[in-house]
Amino acid sequence: MSITASAPHIVKQLEQFYSELGMAQVERLSDIYADDIEFIDPLHHLHGLQDLRSYFEHLLQNTSQCHFEFHSRLIAEGEFSLTWQMQFAHPKLGNGRILSLDGISHLKFDEKIYYHRDYYDVSAMLHDHIPVIGWLSKKLKNGLAQ
Repeated sequence: MSITASAPHIVKQLEQFYSELGMAQVERLSDIYADDIEFIDPLHHLHGLQDLRSYFEHLLQNTSQCHFEFHSRLIAEGEFSLTWQMQFAHPKLGNGRILSLDGISHLKFDEKIYYHRDYYDVSAMLHDHIPVIGWLSKKLKNGLAQ
């Protein structure tokens, strides 16, 4: 789904940032995120631009590929939510092949984004792709679904 002309500029900037995610983009974090950004995902709770920069540097050093495709947007006054699919490759997960993860982000902004929260299934991201643990994780999911 393409970015609509009516979407706030910050939404467009964020989508471009994540669709081209790489070390070069880390230098552009301050273009879209406020100095006092609060960033939350299932594994991290970060405060401040420097912590976010360190997070991205670590993430990108350990992945051979990472980019996002955006699907839907809900935009309101001062906030928006995006559904997305992340495509990533990590040498220690899934034998280094490209993996996909679906998620949603809720963001708040004034001139820049000051709150970013991601929701996704950690098991689908990590556990399902680790030998033995992945088998157990899938077995538990299938058993609970019956």
